[in-house]
Amino acid sequence: MDELLRQGRAWVPVLKSAALFLLPMPLLGAFFVALIGGDVGRLAAISGAICAFFGAGVLTWRGLVAQARYFLGQRLDPPAVPLKTVSGILTALGAGLAAAAGGHGPASIGAFAVLAGVGYFCFYGRDPKRKRIDLPEVAGVDRDAVIAQLKQAYGRLQGIEAAARSIAVPEFVERLKRIIGIGKQILAEIERDPRDAARARRFLHLYLDSAEKVTVEYARTHRQIRNRPLERNFRQLLIDMEQTFEAQHQKLLENDMLTLDVEIEVLNARLKREGIN
Repeated sequence: MDELLRQGRAWVPVLKSAALFLLPMPLLGAFFVALIGGDVGRLAAISGAICAFFGAGVLTWRGLVAQARYFLGQRLDPPAVPLKTVSGILTALGAGLAAAAGGHGPASIGAFAVLAGVGYFCFYGRDPKRKRIDLPEVAGVDRDAVIAQLKQAYGRLQGIEAAARSIAVPEFVERLKRIIGIGKQILAEIERDPRDAARARRFLHLYLDSAEKVTVEYARTHRQIRNRPLERNFRQLLIDMEQTFEAQHQKLLENDMLTLDVEIEVLNARLKREGIN
């Protein structure tokens, strides 16, 4: 039930984009009146308003869909282009053109445009902000490469989190939540000191990938099936994963690189060997 509510909260706002397709409907009648009357200036203003409103509707729909997927962890970043901001500008433009077509003066046109823009953002909200990864400058560290690694790692944690929501065993869900929490602490430590990215390279490139694949595969193939031997096996894997995540965090702080790499290699081999079939 909680997951259903969460999905609903994410996807229901998408329906609000329909308002921008309904808003210009009254302008269609005015369009044909201006067309029949040969009023070119008014016809151009009405046409521009209709195009602006419909364009805003399309972009808003795309923005709300992307926002829902972002909030649900189905995509790592919101769209690079702020779709709702562009839509708000188009809505303001459409309102201004509609006011101009109605014969209003410059002051009224500006007032209608401002009210429409403000109303848009009150109704739809602003674009979600991208997760900002701001690394300090450290000699000998490629900041762009580390940022790319961190984004990929956050994406893998999101993949584990999304898979956990499909697992029917509450104990496993709780264990995965703890694993994800520790994983975020590890990434936060790397953000604090980018030199840790080199020390945690196997964790970032190898172990997180295996952990995500095993969790996603278990969730996909055993969504509702209760198989006791398999549950025991997966439970032990989760216990080992949690211990390894915690060890990664602690030894990252201690800069104990060699021992950590060996432990990750051993557990990664086990994850591959005991992957869910």
